[in-house]
Amino acid sequence: MRTHHRIGIAVAAGALAAGCGASTGSSASAPPLSPSPAVAPSSVAPSSVAPSSVAPSSVAPLPTITKTAKPPKEPTDTLPENGWVTGMVTKGGTGPCYGLSTDEGTVYALYSSEGIKLEDGARVKVKLEPSLLKIYCGPGELMTMLEAKPIG
Repeated sequence: MRTHHRIGIAVAAGALAAGCGASTGSSASAPPLSPSPAVAPSSVAPSSVAPSSVAPSSVAPLPTITKTAKPPKEPTDTLPENGWVTGMVTKGGTGPCYGLSTDEGTVYALYSSEGIKLEDGARVKVKLEPSLLKIYCGPGELMTMLEAKPIG
């Protein structure tokens, strides 16, 4: 008997919620809504599910970030190597910012407070190190230029 009481309250609450949401703008001359017969959950056929709402079974799980047992021995952020590179000056002048395109195709934005004079289009060999400054010297990878030698 108690189970029938709970089902009756659930049906009444559902009908009341459905009726309250639909009658906000209706007039008194609107025809009354007829209640739909209650359907037991066990009588609903699973074949009525739309194919687009079913997840395919071949979908791989999303990747997750896992902690390593020990910290890495080598740095994981790959900073450019220190040393000499050869290329063509794409932005010259007396500084402090320069542009360089290497023979390998890497583009560098160079910074030097030394006042080194470089001509646009000149082929040079420059000694670089990663820049500790966070400034914009043009397009490319920001590096500090320590020395420059003309080629040719």
